[in-house]
Amino acid sequence: MELIQGDYVKLLDQRRVPEDLGIVAFVAPPCGSALDEVYGLDLRRTTPLMSEVIERIARQFSNHNLLFVTQIYEKVSAPSLTQLQTLFDWTELRLYDINQKGRNHGVLLGTKGWAPK
Repeated sequence: MELIQGDYVKLLDQRRVPEDLGIVAFVAPPCGSALDEVYGLDLRRTTPLMSEVIERIARQFSNHNLLFVTQIYEKVSAPSLTQLQTLFDWTELRLYDINQKGRNHGVLLGTKGWAPK
């Protein structure tokens, strides 16, 4: 396993991964104005856009089995979550009850190229 941090656009161009290996991509761009205390996280307003990051990785590694782990917030815009889920073959939402109610984080697991059994 290799953990790589940095600007995803620059790093993607440098990555070569044998096609027989799967890839786990942790996607957590800065929320900035996409996170509102009252309304929660709107996944359509992150910078860069979550959907752009996911689509770019999926294009770059279209011959691989991909597992995306996308950071979300307990309060999340339902339409933005639904829109993000359409990018995947399979999804599962997991929230972690470690903070006070309404301030917890979680992940949206999503696959491209395969689905868990």
